[in-house]
Amino acid sequence: MYKPRVGDYVVVKTNGIAAKLIRLGTLSRWNHAAIVVSVDGPVPLIVEARPTGVSLRPISEYETYALNQHEELTDAQRKTIADFAMDQVGKPYDFLDILFLIFRILGLRLPPTRFWEKLATGNGYICSELVTVSYQRADVTVSDKPECFVTPGDLAERLIYQ
Repeated sequence: MYKPRVGDYVVVKTNGIAAKLIRLGTLSRWNHAAIVVSVDGPVPLIVEARPTGVSLRPISEYETYALNQHEELTDAQRKTIADFAMDQVGKPYDFLDILFLIFRILGLRLPPTRFWEKLATGNGYICSELVTVSYQRADVTVSDKPECFVTPGDLAERLIYQ
């Protein structure tokens, strides 16, 4: 069995109403994402962006998850990813990104993409955006999409093709 490593990202499946809507809207079995930042204690710790903000939690809070265990990262990259994620703890959730994703799911393309990208910069994070930006800090690209448009499903799909 694979043991999580610092810097791994994790995709999660939960069962709330919002989770089901995210999975339905993104056509994925995954609705959440986070980054492993510590494996020193009895349970690995993750940093995640939730509606209450970016926070630190034990991975054991989730029953169903998958890790990017085949990622070829150096120790320095893993540290950069985890350190950046930890520095984001306390930042707000980015409800505007969620609104934009809802527009995209519904097939609405207004307002222009550039407007949302500019608005999303520096205003907090959604879960998959936090993973994407943390990996960018270590010069690792996890998606060709702008970070504010990446979904947990996109990250999960990347797991399959690693």
